[in-house]
Amino acid sequence: MKKTILMGLALVAATMAQAAGDRVFALAPAGDVDAALAEQVRARIEENSGAAVRLAPAVPQEPGQTLEAIGRAAARTLAETDHSIIVLARAGSDQPQGVCLPQERFAALNLDRLEAGADAAKLERRATQEGLRVMTMLLEMSPCPFPLCVLVGYEKTEDLDRMSGNFCPPCLD
Repeated sequence: MKKTILMGLALVAATMAQAAGDRVFALAPAGDVDAALAEQVRARIEENSGAAVRLAPAVPQEPGQTLEAIGRAAARTLAETDHSIIVLARAGSDQPQGVCLPQERFAALNLDRLEAGADAAKLERRATQEGLRVMTMLLEMSPCPFPLCVLVGYEKTEDLDRMSGNFCPPCLD
């Protein structure tokens, strides 16, 4: 009887480990993005999402390179256990705030756009919120209508400062 229970528990643990393994995301800095900022954002995304997020090696970035090109270069570095990669880049104010291509397994966030009018703490919070948002896009989740969810739509970067940094209970599931 004890052996049966232990075998059952081992099977459940193995199943849960496999399910968790399916949810590994990578987060990488690109170019001159501070590694400490990338680690702080990684830790907060992992804490708020419940998904495993590993810090990937920095992605080389050429001057004038587009977010799409940076993201594609990062996607080529994915490990077999990675679902997708989120890249933190400084691509200039002429580039979009972010790009997310789930079919290519990457999202790239432009810290130069997120940093407008922000101190270091606000930049970290904005990058975390956008990281959570693109993570759900990579999982092909829909936006949420609940106003206290991180997945609710917004119009301006400054709106991120007033939004919740957490998922609502249905989205967290």
